[in-house]
Amino acid sequence: MTGRIHFTPEARQQLHELDEWISEKASTDVARRFVAAILDHIDGIVVFPLAGRSRDDIRPGMRTTTYNKRTVIAYEIDVSSGETVVNVLGVFHGGQQWEAVLGDDQPDQQDR
Repeated sequence: MTGRIHFTPEARQQLHELDEWISEKASTDVARRFVAAILDHIDGIVVFPLAGRSRDDIRPGMRTTTYNKRTVIAYEIDVSSGETVVNVLGVFHGGQQWEAVLGDDQPDQQDR
């Protein structure tokens, strides 16, 4: 199956912040391996985009999957072009309040 992945600016920032946080708490090497593993997990979404849990209750069309039990990846799927496009909305680690951030009633994610 062909497909591609798009990261929102917020998701890119969240990955960057997670990398920095792990680098401070452990090491740069550990951080890079963890973030690389998350990115590999996201790559797998293109193959099985419907494997994640539908979360229409929070935001229409949104799905979530977890990596390593503590990292939630929120995404949307677009197949309108015949190609699977995974739009990564956010990467939340360690109990962050992702439902509130991505809720449909939020006017803008930057207004947190």
